[in-house]
Order: sequence, then structure tokens, then C-alpha cells
Amino acid sequence: MEKDEVLGGRFRLEERLGRGGFGVVWRATDTTIDRQVAVKVLLAEHATDQEAVSRFVSEARTAGGLNNPHIVTVYDYGWTAAGSGRIPYLVMELVLGEALSDVLKDGLPDHAKALRWMRHVCKALDASHRSDVVHRDIKPENVMIVRDGERAKVLDFGIARLVTQTVRLTSTGNVIGTVPYLAPECWSGGPVDGRADLYALGVMLYQVCTGERPFRAAQPTEYMYKHLEEVPPRVRSKDPALADLVAELLAKRPADRPSSAAEVLERLRAVRPGMLGPGDPSPDQLRKRADRAWQYGTAGEPAEAVEILTELVPDFARICGPSDPRTLRTCHDLALWLARDGSPGAAVALLTELTRAPGAAPEAWADARRDLAHWQREVARLGPGRPRALSLEELLGGARAG
Repeated sequence: MEKDEVLGGRFRLEERLGRGGFGVVWRATDTTIDRQVAVKVLLAEHATDQEAVSRFVSEARTAGGLNNPHIVTVYDYGWTAAGSGRIPYLVMELVLGEALSDVLKDGLPDHAKALRWMRHVCKALDASHRSDVVHRDIKPENVMIVRDGERAKVLDFGIARLVTQTVRLTSTGNVIGTVPYLAPECWSGGPVDGRADLYALGVMLYQVCTGERPFRAAQPTEYMYKHLEEVPPRVRSKDPALADLVAELLAKRPADRPSSAAEVLERLRAVRPGMLGPGDPSPDQLRKRADRAWQYGTAGEPAEAVEILTELVPDFARICGPSDPRTLRTCHDLALWLARDGSPGAAVALLTELTRAPGAAPEAWADARRDLAHWQREVARLGPGRPRALSLEELLGGARAG
């Protein structure tokens, strides 16, 4: 194919955008309605490969039947002369942007944006699975990030199959799909449904969160072993719900994965963005330190509890967020041990701030108001005790600014 060549008497090729294993993608103009489109043309060397041709035509028919804002729209397909034969081409929506694989080459994306893109992939998979279509090649190369950076679209349904069909070996003896993203059941030639796409989504989610795939290998056989047998390290996210979700998506047995893309979407919507740095403690580790402080306090050493919690609250705010219930609960604990360490006035000041903290759960407000009323009576009866300059704004200030 050459620049300015017109396919089907209608689609004028203007700029070569990229080349994959089976086709070349061009920016083109639909001269009938003066619309910019993308045209994918099967490589000439595959024109006599019936399997490649069948896969190419399958993409047109499969994707052409799907309608979702997060699936690249297929408009048309046809055939064009090539030497003594002919080759197929596919006319698609032109997405101005870049593949997620190219975005990741520049480093980890903003985590909130990355989670939004994964939610968009879930929406695309939900639409295809509801149409009984399994994509079977979900990977960053097949996710386009629109130029504004706010939207993701899934493309390349070239090896998709109806869920009633089974995975098979190709004529060359290779499994169908991209090995770093292939679910365990895809290696066995057994039945495959939408949960194989969810496994691949889990690999991609792991990748956009950490910068690495959960498994690395030099050969397909090594990948096969890792997918079938190894459990990857957990994602170190600030929200444990994200780590739990990734682990479930990467479960070896399909039955142990989420049941649908719609379920994954809802769980992703509830995830608070943020990843832990290499030296950051996890929320569970912070909670254990808070429990240790409480043990000191109940053992008659409230000063030790105050010292631990004063250092711990800023960590909770940074790791979990300043308005997270775990952060506010730790502040509440700090106020109680301040009161018992001879500073009820400082405790009253901190509890007063907690009753006004945005984002606190109703039960947290109720607890803070209850303890505030108690210690206000004690201050009125016995005085404020030793002064302590510990304000909520100062404890959470660094995290709020960050």
C-alpha cells in the first residue's frame, strides 16, 4: 500500500500510523463523507495464510457488532487488489492518542488516571461479554489512550471468540493470545469464558500500578509454568481493596476470580488511588503500631501511647489519607491517651476538631462527641492539665498539603 492510494474507491490512505504482526494501520479519509478514519490492511505476506485472513475478517465481524464508547468502532471492511490476489482491509474509528503500552514506556502514569482507564476497559469487556464475545488478547498494546488522557478504548478483536467455543492450538502449534497475559486455562486447550479476559485485565492492572508485569520470563514455556503455578507478590497499594482485587483477578482457577467485568468495575470505583513507596509501611503495619500504642496505654503507660500515636498519625494521613476512618480513629485514640496522660485540655481541643473533620463516618462523629462531652466535664471539674500543642491541622497538615 502507498500514500494516496484509494481502497474500495472510497478510503484514501494518508499517513502510516504503525505496523503489527499481521497488519499496517493508516490514517485515511473516507472521501464519501469526508471523515478521518483508521484503515488496517493485512500485510501482503499473509495474504495466502488462510488463518490470518480468517482472523482479520473475524475482527471486522466481531467488533462491528459491538457498540460501546470504550470499544473502537468498526465502520466497514473490504478487499483490495494486491499483486495477483487480494487482501482484506478494516475501516475503524480514528482514535487520536497512543497505545497504553507506549504510555507505560514513559514511566508509571498518574494512579488515579490509570485506575480510570482500567474502569473503561471493564466497561468495554462488560459490553463484549454481554454479547457473548471473549476478547482473548487484552493487553496494553490493545488499549488506546485518547489524546486528552481521560479515556481508554479497547481495540483488536481479531482473535475474539464466542464464549461457547473453546481455545485451540493454532496450525503452528502455538496458543492463541499474548503469553504474558494468558490465563492458566488458555494453556490447556480447555473451555474459556470472560474470566480469561479478567485475568488479562489483572495482569494489566498490576502493570499500571507497579510498572512491571506480575510474571517475567524469557520463553513461552516459562511463562506457562508461572501462570499455572506461581503466585505473584501482592500489589503494594495504599488501599488494601486494590491489592485484594488484583490478587483475585490473578487467581489460577476461573471460579476464584470475580464473576464479571461489571463486578470488577464496581470494585474499582470504590478504590482509593495511591501506591506505597519502597519504604512505606502498609496500612496493616500501621494498624499494628496503633494496636501496640493502645497496649501501652492500657498497661498504665499513656505517655508511651501518646508518643507512638503522635508519630503515627502523620503516617496514617500520608498512607491512608487525612480523611480516612483509620486516620481519624488514630487521632481519636491519641486524644484519649492525652487525657489520661494529664492533658485533658489538649484532648478536648483535638476531639473538638475531630467533631468537625470532613469525611468522618457518622459513628465516628458520635464517638468523638461522646468523649468530647465527657472530657469537657472533667476539664471543668479538674482543669486543663499540662498544655500540649497538638492540633488536628498540624498532625494532618503535611498530608493535606501533599
